[in-house]
Amino acid sequence: MSIKYIEKAFNGTGIFASVEKISDNWNPDADYGNEYVRVHFRIDTPTFDTFDGFFKSNEDRDNWNNEADNLIKSLGILQDSGFSVENSKEKQAYLYTHPQDISGVIRKNDVKRVAEAIDSMELSSIRWVDLFETIYVISNEEYEEYLNGKREAIRKELFTVAATARTTKYCRAFDVVRSLADKFRLNRLGLNDGKNRGSGQTIEYILNVANDMIDEGLLKSFERNGEKYIRSLNKTEQKQMKIKFE
Repeated sequence: MSIKYIEKAFNGTGIFASVEKISDNWNPDADYGNEYVRVHFRIDTPTFDTFDGFFKSNEDRDNWNNEADNLIKSLGILQDSGFSVENSKEKQAYLYTHPQDISGVIRKNDVKRVAEAIDSMELSSIRWVDLFETIYVISNEEYEEYLNGKREAIRKELFTVAATARTTKYCRAFDVVRSLADKFRLNRLGLNDGKNRGSGQTIEYILNVANDMIDEGLLKSFERNGEKYIRSLNKTEQKQMKIKFE
């Protein structure tokens, strides 16, 4: 039976849409260059009790761990949860083994090779492959060039998102910028980049764009308790200042 490859898409709210029926919508034989992907190889392991969440015996556990460990080593891929990759300078593909799901970030061109290797295991068999977001390995300088190419789109989105119903109402600048970062950010291997904590290159770039728009008079701003607040000029203000921004 052929292996099914299912590419999951965002549903517009930042959540991956569920797939009610198992489809087969990703080509494992295409050349994806140097793109990586977050991937989950869904597997069946008969010696693992899915209800209780344990192997049926310690021997079964050890046998499966040994086979899984040797498999990942034979593929030349780091066995890791992603923690060490995120906390080191060396950015490389990795896989984390679990008797129901072998997951991680690997090159798209390696997905088929890994899937077929997993399906050849003695103690497990593959059910299907779920593919999520594309991951890139690029330098900070290359990423800056990417963001520069999105600058005009970022400006327009900033102006739209920072619009308020009244001139006395402002938006917290960091909240606006974080929402835009989620839209424009490229996922980079081993880098959090402010996705779920702190700041990062994407957020800092968009903050700088917002500051430029404040200097141009397109955004109004004030600071309180160390926090910056912004709003877009309304149509009346744009007309008074002879500014039209669309």
